[in-house]
This record gives sequence, C-alpha cells and structure tokens, in this order.
Amino acid sequence: MGDSSSGPAFRIQRRSLFQAGAAGAVAASLSGCAALDEGPEGTAAGSDELADLLPTYTPYEGGVEPDLPGQPDGTVSPGYLSRPAAPIQAVAEPPMTTGEEITAITPLWNPAPPGLPGNSYFTSVNEALGGTVVFNIADGNNYLDKITTTLASGDVPDMFQIPGWEIYKLSDFTEAANELFADLSPYVAGDKAAEYPLLAAYPTAAWAMGVFGGKLLGIPWERAPYTNAMFARQDFLDELGLEHPTNLEELLAIAEEVNDPSNNRWAFASLDTTIQEAMGVPTTWRNDDGKLVYKFETEQMTAAIEFTRQVFDKGLVHPDYVADRFTNVKEIIGSGQAVFYEDGLGAWHEMLGTYRDVPGFDLQAVNPMAAEPGGTPTIWRDDPAGMMVFIKKDLSEERVKECLRVANWCSAPYGTKEWDLVWDGVEGVHFTVDADGTPQRTDLGQSEVANTYLFLSGRANANFKFQYPGLVEAQHAWETNAAAFLDDHPFQGLRVEMPSDLAAENEPMTDAHHEIYRGQREVAEWATLVEDWRVKVGDSAREYYTKVAEDNGRL
Repeated sequence: MGDSSSGPAFRIQRRSLFQAGAAGAVAASLSGCAALDEGPEGTAAGSDELADLLPTYTPYEGGVEPDLPGQPDGTVSPGYLSRPAAPIQAVAEPPMTTGEEITAITPLWNPAPPGLPGNSYFTSVNEALGGTVVFNIADGNNYLDKITTTLASGDVPDMFQIPGWEIYKLSDFTEAANELFADLSPYVAGDKAAEYPLLAAYPTAAWAMGVFGGKLLGIPWERAPYTNAMFARQDFLDELGLEHPTNLEELLAIAEEVNDPSNNRWAFASLDTTIQEAMGVPTTWRNDDGKLVYKFETEQMTAAIEFTRQVFDKGLVHPDYVADRFTNVKEIIGSGQAVFYEDGLGAWHEMLGTYRDVPGFDLQAVNPMAAEPGGTPTIWRDDPAGMMVFIKKDLSEERVKECLRVANWCSAPYGTKEWDLVWDGVEGVHFTVDADGTPQRTDLGQSEVANTYLFLSGRANANFKFQYPGLVEAQHAWETNAAAFLDDHPFQGLRVEMPSDLAAENEPMTDAHHEIYRGQREVAEWATLVEDWRVKVGDSAREYYTKVAEDNGRL
C-alpha cells in the first residue's frame, strides 16, 4: 500500500471490463487495490467477449405461476398466496453420478445440527442428490475467520460459499480466487448454460457479480436490490390514529407525538440510512456535471447527519441504541419500547414470526420518504447478488459438471419438491402442512434441519410467507412502490470490485457519523473528516472509478 498521506495507488491497468451483455447488462471486473501485487492482469472486452463469459439468460418456464407477478429485473419478487397443492419436480435425474463425495464449507447463523450419519435430513437430501455432500458448517458470525484460514491454506473444499460482504474485507481475494477456484465459463457461458436451466434463469447482472479478475468464478445468489427499509409498529400508529410519514418533516412530527419515555416508549429503536436516502444521498458515487462525487462528499450527507443529530438531541431515540448502535433493536421493537426502526426486508417475516404471540403485534414497512413535502424519494440500490458459491480448481471436468448439477438442483424455485426438501426436509418426517398450507417443523425437523444446501447455489427470489396474513400483498406493494425510486447510480449494471483500501477507510467514516449522532463529535467535524478521507483514499478512488465510468460511457 502507499503512504497514507498521499493515498494508495489504485492500479487502473489491472481492470477487466465487460461491456453490454444480455438484457443490456454490463459487467466490469476490477482488481484495483495496490495490495494485489501478484493478481491476474485484466483485459478490456466488449459485448462479444462478455457473451463468451456469462450464461445466456433463459427464464425458467416450468415453475408454479405466482399470484402476484414479479419483475424480470428482480425489483419486485413474485408473490405466492398459498402453497401449491402438488409441488412439481424440477430436476428429473439425480445430479450426483460419479460416486465420489462432494465436500463443502458453508455458513450457518444458528446452532449446527447433528452431522452424518446420524442426521436423517442430510441422508434424505443426499439420497435425492444421488450421492453424499459432506458439510463443514462454520459459524456465520465468525465466518471471515474460516474463509481466511481456508484460503491461506490453499486446501479448499469442492464447493465453498463466500458472502460478498466478506469478500470486500479481503484485499487479496481476487488473486486467491483465481488460484484456487475453477473458471466456470467453459461450462456455463452462453448457451452452454442450457445444461443447467435453473442456473441459466439467474439474471445476467447477478452472474456478472461472479466475475473476478476477468474470469467467471462464482455462482451468484440473486437478491432483491433493497438494502433496508424503515418499519413501524402499525398497531401503535393505529391506536394513535397516525398515518405513515411520506417525508422527513412528517416523520419528525410523528416521532415527537409517539415519543413517551415516561411510559418506556421512544420513537426510534434505530435510525441512520433511512434519513440519508430521504435526503438524496447516493448509494456510493454520483455524477455531478461530469465529475464523480462520493456520498460522503455530498451536501445531502451533511444534511442527513444534521437531521439525525437533531433527532438524537431531542431524545427521540431509545437509550440502548444511543449507547450502542449494535444493540438488539429487534427486541426493543418487539417489546413495544419503540415505534420505528430500520432493518432489511427479510426481517419483516422474521419479526412477525418471533412476536406473533404478542397481542396485537403488527409490523409494516414505511414507503421510501422524500426530504420535503412534494419531493422525490430515493432508496439505495444493492448489488444484484450477495453471496457466491465457488468450485475447486483442478477438479476433473466431470467433477466440475457434477458440482454445477448439484448447484442447479439446489436452485429449484418455490413450488418444487426440491425446494420443499431443501427448506424443510421430508413431509411427514421433518415437517407437516397445517390447515392454511404452512409447513410446520416436527420435533425431529427442529433438531435436524438446517438450510445448508441453500448455500450450494443461488436461488430465485420469491415472496411466499403467506402464513402471516397480508404480508405477501404488503411486501409486493412496498417493492412495487420502491422500485420507482431506486438510485440510478453511475455504476448501475457494472461489476466493480471495490478496492480494499476504500472499503477499509469507509469503516471509520461510518463510525464517525454515528459518533456525531450521539454527540461524541460535533457536526462541524464532518467536513474535516471528509477532507482527510479524500487525502487518504477518496481522490485516488475517484481517479480509479472515473476511468471505469469513462470506459463504459458513464461520464
């Protein structure tokens, strides 16, 4: 790395650009961190070359028709209001044929279940696969340790699930990945993906996220583009006769009305990114008259910090979150000690399940808000894939194909027998179906079933938690509304591997604005912090990203 006083030298010549593919997708894979001294050299390529790397997008036609249609670009997930009466079989033949075991490392954020041979869930899924997958299950909360030690050893399993949020923390990941993992393009590029129809149904933009150092190495897990939402205890708002806010002025007024510390209730259990989005802070970079400006540098970011500090100063935020931004805000909301909080969309059904026995508990998502009345909301656009499965390099051609067939099988969408087996096990053994069509785990299912096979693939998005009345419809409506306000940033549709120096320097900036919220720093300090960030990393990063943008016609 260079001297921090002059900023690191991001190596633009190390880029691999892929211009315009199916459905207008563009991918650019860059290994720009100066730490990657021995990384693979990139190449510049146009649309014809991209077609040589990524699968041809082919929608899967054999699935169950949704009750509420989704959008092909993934902005709205298809909604299902009931369980199919007869789940279909998506894959006709067992995918494992070599007689060899497949080893896999995957994360789990719950206690690990019993292993083979004493786990009938693993045995049942392996029987359907036609072979044995042997899992090395690691604690998801400390998964980075598992990743780094495994990559450093060079002894990787046949299939290795690595989340994107951990990849960002690894300065030499692209180099390691090219040394350890198989190039998948010879097997799935273009029409070759027809051999794996469930993988071919992933959006091209999601597949582009699997490109590292100019090679397609990762099988993506597609995800919705929304980073977060603000949720409200709807039962409290209904009791007070209050509507959802549509802008920050209304939010502040409602917060002051619902805040009642004397009765152990605050307006907010957490507050941060919602305000930045409403103020118009970009996801990352913004094109200001031909110049790239990072979100920290914008006047909207300063305004968001000032507004949020005002909310904290007014005593509208729960004291546990004031003391520790990593506190369990879900418990604060579930116990009725706050009305609003921020979380990912996946928390919606989880919270309804966790607190379903709390009388009257109702949680609803607030539509994206504008800064002022009559303004236009903004919501950040997340990467089109969040996790990756990698296949070990130097396996035989047939073994790579076998791993791809397993990934294809594990990708079966909602409404299939494979989905049921992966998610819940064998009906009548690991789960039963109740009167409203919801699978319910048996005692054996509770102890043995862990969704480890999910992590051997990606998976098509689906909105299917119909056991919570109105949730499918509400989430579908929220996504439909929010899709119109997604941030169209300069790198939308591009695959850019963030330089690790930029990711590293962004962390203390995040810490700093949280300290400002809490009165541990003054708002006026933000300008100085931004100037220091520019010197350390910002200006060099701007040069790096500007070259990417210019090469792809974005500036």
